[in-house]
Amino acid sequence: MCGISGVYGPNALRLSLLITLGQLQRGTLGTGLAWVQNRRLKILKKPIHPLRFVRKYYHTLPSRVMTAIAHNRQPSMGDVSFNNTHPFVECRRRYALIHNGSCIFDRSLIGKMKQKHRILGKTDSEIVCHLLEQLYDEHGDMTAAIERLLETSFNGAILIVTVHGEVYGTRKGWAPLHYAKHNEHVFLASEAEAIKSIVGDDVRVFQLKPRQIIEVCQGNVEIHGEGEEEPQVRYYHGLRSPYYSCLLDLDSDLAGYQEL
Repeated sequence: MCGISGVYGPNALRLSLLITLGQLQRGTLGTGLAWVQNRRLKILKKPIHPLRFVRKYYHTLPSRVMTAIAHNRQPSMGDVSFNNTHPFVECRRRYALIHNGSCIFDRSLIGKMKQKHRILGKTDSEIVCHLLEQLYDEHGDMTAAIERLLETSFNGAILIVTVHGEVYGTRKGWAPLHYAKHNEHVFLASEAEAIKSIVGDDVRVFQLKPRQIIEVCQGNVEIHGEGEEEPQVRYYHGLRSPYYSCLLDLDSDLAGYQEL
């Protein structure tokens, strides 16, 4: 189990990191960020607790970032190390990917992937990143590539940020993925209450259905596919994280984030 989050809008990088503090129960053994800055994909990740990560890096992060994703890790495969910490980047740095879930891939597929791609860690999530890369090369369209990914042994939830500033996400199986649009921002997260800890309880948060694909481009949200119905939908109620006030002076970011 891991936590994934993403934000489109002003101050996206810091806000995506703050969302990880609202879902610490999903993972504390690694923290990572991916964002777009000056038309380049940037990565910052460490195999450390999100609280340590926030203390060390929060005030050094650029505030004028419009697209970002963040991850807090609880390993299901691979040890606690830099190479196994999310995000993972495809070979030509066209996108970065974060993953929550576990996939069981055929050993022959893993062997072929390692021959074709620079795979440094030992996680199924890194395999997902490069499997999607092959499908993206084949179809030339991210939505089509994700649709094909859903037909493989992939399982869980992913968020992708492209070098063009787009965010894509999908889920298959039990792993949750929620989203909300509020003013200039679009928020995505594993836990609905992690979004509400930023925007408040009055904003409606939606859960993506399994096999649906969400595309966020320039603040516009498009949902692809009808998805599959779930036997039971989980609803959350705006749990407030206890960490914001004791760690940092974040009042300006949380209360006036849309103005940054």
